Amino acid sequence: MKLHFNSTAKVNNPNEEKGIKVPYAGAKRTSHKLRWYFLILIALSPICIVAWIYLVPQLKVEAVGIITTEPLLIKAPSKGTIEFVDVNLGDSVMKDEILLTLYNPELTGQYQEVDRQILNLTQQQIPFSKTIMTQLEQRKRVAKEGVERQQELLNTYKDYKSRGIVPVSDLASAIAAFNSAQLSYEQTKVDILREKERQEMERLYGLKGQRYQDLSIEFAKLSALQQNLVVKTPFSGNINDIFVQDGQFVDQNSPLFSVDTGRELRVHAYLAPKFLEYSKIGQKATVKLPNGKKFDAVINEYTELTSKIPPQLSGPFEGEKAALKLILQVDIPAEYHIEGLPVEIQFDRITMKGMSDLFAKH
Repeated sequence: MKLHFNSTAKVNNPNEEKGIKVPYAGAKRTSHKLRWYFLILIALSPICIVAWIYLVPQLKVEAVGIITTEPLLIKAPSKGTIEFVDVNLGDSVMKDEILLTLYNPELTGQYQEVDRQILNLTQQQIPFSKTIMTQLEQRKRVAKEGVERQQELLNTYKDYKSRGIVPVSDLASAIAAFNSAQLSYEQTKVDILREKERQEMERLYGLKGQRYQDLSIEFAKLSALQQNLVVKTPFSGNINDIFVQDGQFVDQNSPLFSVDTGRELRVHAYLAPKFLEYSKIGQKATVKLPNGKKFDAVINEYTELTSKIPPQLSGPFEGEKAALKLILQVDIPAEYHIEGLPVEIQFDRITMKGMSDLFAKH
């Protein structure tokens, strides 16, 4: 059984009502679709964000680093007050040129006291040493006078012998007496030298001598420390930074100067140890500056493990953590040669094999 409905004029002309056009509003189906898509996007956004956070680090290998010419950091050899700084920022300096002078009152006082004790010790005389030397000098004078008298007597006997007044035996006796007097005189010289040597040995190796040696060693140490208070540069270069000023008190090993010795610009990168395979010599990378410019780089030195990361690369609450320190060679224009400039280092990692291994692990 079939049912038939009579069609009306509204079916054929829905926009007319009894010959009058009726402007109906457009269909609202599109807005409903957009709302639906928006709800789906909101529902899936956490999944997308988590997937992005998880997958991107797996697909990219990045490290942080700094641009550096490896400047020489000169530190204070001892604590003290800076008397004056002899150089200014940017100055060119030669090897062994004086940079500043420190004053350490404690060290200066010790140096002067040891010097005074050594002087007093050297001026002290060994008991009876002066008396013994006086007696020996007196014996020497007597022996010398005896030689002179025997010389005169020998000359007289020679004259008598030439005139035949005395026999040869008397002349021989005079010669023997002269030789004996001369030997006695020479013996007094030897005795004086031996006594001086004995007194010197007593001074060096006796109780006083041991004290003298101890003071000499202490004086040598203090003298070296005094000389170190005059800070010099071990290499020629340019003053890259000055960390102190006149009158400032510094502790031992406090940084004083940073000297650019003209070494080639490099990038020090710090990579997580889990990416050890990217630390080999010859590994290529891309250095990204803070302004977005990128430059090709390559590792050209052996990698080392370190926990000392530059402060500009670590946060204030981050503790010391191990990282692979990479040295990269890079050609960067001179206008970007800024010491300590933070950069990013990117390594190309993703490959088809790497992707399959990634999903195989998870």
